[in-house]
Amino acid sequence: MSDELEPLEHDPADHLADTNPMRPVVVDGLPMWRRLIGLVSLLVAVGLTVATIVLVILPGDEPAPGVPEVLSTVEPTAIQPTLEPTAVTGEPTVAPPVAQGSTLSGEAGVALLNQPLQLVSMDNGFTVTRNEFRPFTVVPDRPRSELIEYEVVSGDTMFSIAERFGIKPESIGWSNARSIIGNLRPGMVLTIPPVDGAVELIANDRTIADLAQGYAVDPYAIIDWESNGLYNATPDTVLVSGMRVFIPGGTAEQISWTPRVERTSSGSSGVGTISFAPGEAGSCGQVSNPGGFGNWQRPIAGYTFVQGFSAWHAGVDLAAPVGTPVSAALGGVVIFRGWNSFGYGYLVVLAHGPFTTIYGHLSDFNVSCGQSVSPGQVIAFSGNSGNSSGPHLHFEIRYNDIVQDPTTIMAF
Repeated sequence: MSDELEPLEHDPADHLADTNPMRPVVVDGLPMWRRLIGLVSLLVAVGLTVATIVLVILPGDEPAPGVPEVLSTVEPTAIQPTLEPTAVTGEPTVAPPVAQGSTLSGEAGVALLNQPLQLVSMDNGFTVTRNEFRPFTVVPDRPRSELIEYEVVSGDTMFSIAERFGIKPESIGWSNARSIIGNLRPGMVLTIPPVDGAVELIANDRTIADLAQGYAVDPYAIIDWESNGLYNATPDTVLVSGMRVFIPGGTAEQISWTPRVERTSSGSSGVGTISFAPGEAGSCGQVSNPGGFGNWQRPIAGYTFVQGFSAWHAGVDLAAPVGTPVSAALGGVVIFRGWNSFGYGYLVVLAHGPFTTIYGHLSDFNVSCGQSVSPGQVIAFSGNSGNSSGPHLHFEIRYNDIVQDPTTIMAF
């Protein structure tokens, strides 16, 4: 037996092998109960992972068990809002309040964003608006519907009153006693309609249809006018005596804006006494009218013919600079000299037997009341007074107080 030890046989060294001193786990040597516990643990982990993915990616109507339910309505005062300045206006906005510790589903988030914008009151009393929308209704300007009463003052004319209320003078004439036409006096009380039309004081029972026909309007224009109070009425409804009804857009007889004339005699001679617009400041009262004499001639020189005679215009308008001499068109007597209330401004009226001549919109006078004048004599000076749109002479000729077309008597 040799004293030398035989070398131990072993595998060649592998420098890439694991140098961990722990012994490798041999699975095949594990007990069965430990294998079952590991398998169960693995399945639980996989299930939790799948459930988490479903909750995050696939929102549902009902929250999963164990997940806190999101409040459908969040009271703005229950959670302190976060203020964020806006880039455009610099006004603070309120961040949407979110319940802490809650998870929003997709539908819950959309519902929260669709909630109406609202004011949030801060604890310090400051009120914050987030892009607040304030709906409003635009109320258009509309005319008044009721009738009003107006008391005439010194200097008023039918034209100035109509202009003040934005209606035509005819609408005032058709809404009052016709005696006011050419006879306006301070202290008179006029009914002023809200828009153009007429006011009728019913004297005899009549239907709305009859009234509408007389003023050339649709019956329902009368029925629908608020201040008439004709609720549930029909065109056959009878209006009883004493009612006062407004007819919007109604038109009546043609009005000639001429002043009242009083004569003690008429006819071809016209000799007697005459009073033009009695009661007016410029009226000369009853003046002896001996008759006219001489030949007709133009009342002004150097004029421009700007408007002729018509149903709406009782004379001719002859444009001329202010201060141009105005002459008597025929021999006669002065029966009016001064201001009037029917739109002519400063006025001179001459009587020539059955004829009268009218010179309106003057700037000054050269005659006095009752004075006799000859044809061509300077009686006044042209101007722009009264209801006038520029310097001119308004000239009229009347025969027995009926207006005539001056161009049929003399050439212009």
